[in-house]
Amino acid sequence: MLEIVKHTIEAHQMLTPGEAVLVALSGGADSTALLRALLLLGYPVRAFHLNHCLRGAEAERDEAFCRSLCARLQVPLTVSRADIRAESVQRGESIETAARHIRYERLFAAAGADRIATAHTADDSAETVLFHLARGTGPEGLTGIPPVRGQLVRPLIETTRADVEAFLRQLGQDYVTDSTNADDRYTRNRIRHAVIPVLREINPALPDAVTRLSGLLRQDNAYLDGEAERLLCAARRASGKWQVDTLRSAHPALRSRAVKMLVKHSGVTMRDIAATHIQALERLLETDDPSAALSLPHGFTARREYDTVYITAAAAPALRREPVLLTVPFDRLVWGGTLHLSVRRLEKKQSFYKSFNTFLVDCGTICFDTFCVRARMPGDRLRLSKKGGSRTLKKLMIDRKIPRLQRDELAVLADKNGVIAVQNLGMDISRTPKGGALIEITIER
Repeated sequence: MLEIVKHTIEAHQMLTPGEAVLVALSGGADSTALLRALLLLGYPVRAFHLNHCLRGAEAERDEAFCRSLCARLQVPLTVSRADIRAESVQRGESIETAARHIRYERLFAAAGADRIATAHTADDSAETVLFHLARGTGPEGLTGIPPVRGQLVRPLIETTRADVEAFLRQLGQDYVTDSTNADDRYTRNRIRHAVIPVLREINPALPDAVTRLSGLLRQDNAYLDGEAERLLCAARRASGKWQVDTLRSAHPALRSRAVKMLVKHSGVTMRDIAATHIQALERLLETDDPSAALSLPHGFTARREYDTVYITAAAAPALRREPVLLTVPFDRLVWGGTLHLSVRRLEKKQSFYKSFNTFLVDCGTICFDTFCVRARMPGDRLRLSKKGGSRTLKKLMIDRKIPRLQRDELAVLADKNGVIAVQNLGMDISRTPKGGALIEITIER
């Protein structure tokens, strides 16, 4: 077994010769074998044990075993205790999930910059593949437990449980057994006790076969993920948006991966994203609705914005844009400081600085008692040129491809007779100067 472990470490570049490593030590056969193997291969080893406080006297026995083992082997040991049952309630997680999260949180804290070695074997990886297969999974779920994941390394990942037990017998090394491993209420235990034995009858080398499959799929995944990253880079636009056509025209195998990466880049917690979410996002790329939206977990929303798509976190409540009466002159911020509006009367021959959102209006066309700035209202219309008739603001904004979420944020200058001008659209042709007194109106964000 030592030769297998040595080969695994070298093949996956897990550790450099003499590199310090922290072993996650439960006291069971696998972690005990891992500790002994790394010591025999000459690595400076520390150990970490978490007492989950779930199994009463048995948990205390496991902790005592780890303390005794490490003292005998002269291995520095860190022991941590956690009331997993109480923590799971506080976190709103199952006991199994809370235990896993807390275990890794404390492992990383204890390791510092050192590598962390966990005792997963080829049998564990096979069980993981079958577990994912039973739940329904894509290719990534069939890659099993990776030999290396960041700071984590799995030196036993190419050994079997039989290898481990034979190794410990050869050393005369005892270990403890977790009684919950025999409890078939847990899905993984049912797979281990009922499914694996049947598959071993078909192929006694089942763990090796699954290891080969997982290795090939990891290799394929690495290539496809690289291509998907390149696709996402090609589709990237300003302000966290992505070009729809670039994603939509890609091969489905790359598009689905790129969409998943897009979700991850947007800050969504990936463990809550299911295949149904990815499929819905792909439909969002195909829809003819240029303002379609899709709800994602934890308040995130995916949105189409004409030829782009993007994902946002839960938005703050929209600011109410109440009408504000305008006087002449007027120069101040309105709507919570999001809009600067200035109105001034122009004297004869006074300079007029024309810009896209600066309007020169004939005073004779304005009812100053009702002159205001407001958000758009149903029925608002605007005529922008002599050639065309008036059109609703909604249709004009759609033609200009103004995103739906921005349409209610645009400033509308109006009086009782209707719309005078609209930010980012223009001024009604009926309000243009006709030789009388003028006012200049400037809208700035």
